[in-house]
Amino acid sequence: MSEFDRHLWAIEHVQRRRLLTNLLNKSQFQIRDLDIDEEEEEMLLSEVKHAHLQNLDREELINWNPDDNMVERGSKFEEIRSLIELIHNNQDEIPDGWL
Repeated sequence: MSEFDRHLWAIEHVQRRRLLTNLLNKSQFQIRDLDIDEEEEEMLLSEVKHAHLQNLDREELINWNPDDNMVERGSKFEEIRSLIELIHNNQDEIPDGWL
């Protein structure tokens, strides 16, 4: 898989886009700090713990501590930063639900 394909994979799912976008302005955050309600947080944690967080961590785009659900930029985050910034800076042009 090419580097560009890996970057497209990283932003393929809305939950991964949300996680990565949150790291643009913060070097780290806890899942509970996201702007979501409690019910959505439960669903998000269930979904992302078993797929997205582990995969992004394995790709070194994030570092994830499962004990306290702390997410921080991984050693390869800067490689994808420009793509995440492009999405973030154009979010008014993106249909609802895509970010």
